[in-house]
Amino acid sequence: MNLLALVVLLLGIFLAAQWITGRFARPDFALTVLDVPSARSSHAVATPRGGGMAIVLTTLAALMILGVLGVMKWQEVWGLVGGGIVVALVGFADDHKSIAPQWRLLGHFVAATWVVAWLGGVPAVRMFGSDLSLGVVGDIFATIYLVWLVNLTNFMDG
Repeated sequence: MNLLALVVLLLGIFLAAQWITGRFARPDFALTVLDVPSARSSHAVATPRGGGMAIVLTTLAALMILGVLGVMKWQEVWGLVGGGIVVALVGFADDHKSIAPQWRLLGHFVAATWVVAWLGGVPAVRMFGSDLSLGVVGDIFATIYLVWLVNLTNFMDG
């Protein structure tokens, strides 16, 4: 993929995300699904929920385009798309009907396990001229790390 094609793809994805976010921020939609700020929130006034769907939809579209163009292997695309969909569904369900933390965490572990499995696990690490395979232990740590990242992002987002 050349630089111009990449810039066009990124610009298209950005504009699509902006347009979709605008649909979620409409007053008629906002009146039905508002996030009332709490002590953990990063916002001070009630904000429409669901804007993350724009990021999800455009990211999934971008991954599919990268697969079609051959920039990414389909195995990588399906790993990231599948894990992304699970996290998005858990988040969407939690936005509309609060889900207990243990069920959200389970969903995040399912998504992370899916991603690590489809990407073929953690690759060997090159150290001192030889390859060190982390095996299942590396895969477990990678899964925990992905769950931590998802929850850190959610915590920062409020």
